[in-house]
Amino acid sequence: MLLTPREKETAILVAQGYKDHEIAAKLGISRRRVCEIVSSIKKKWKIHSRVKIGIIVYRLGWIKIPESTKKLLSQNV
Repeated sequence: MLLTPREKETAILVAQGYKDHEIAAKLGISRRRVCEIVSSIKKKWKIHSRVKIGIIVYRLGWIKIPESTKKLLSQNV
């Protein structure tokens, strides 16, 4: 399901690892509003975790993984 521009902006910040209070400060909204937006995203996408928001955002091409991180992920540990 499609997100509103504010939901998309919030989803990208969630995917980048920002906490609710950090997202609130960046967007100039309350922490409570951020929680409501994140809940709306989860409901629309039928998911239950912030990690899954990150996965979907990456798969949609809204964020890119830095090359240095890709190298770390491809190493056999």
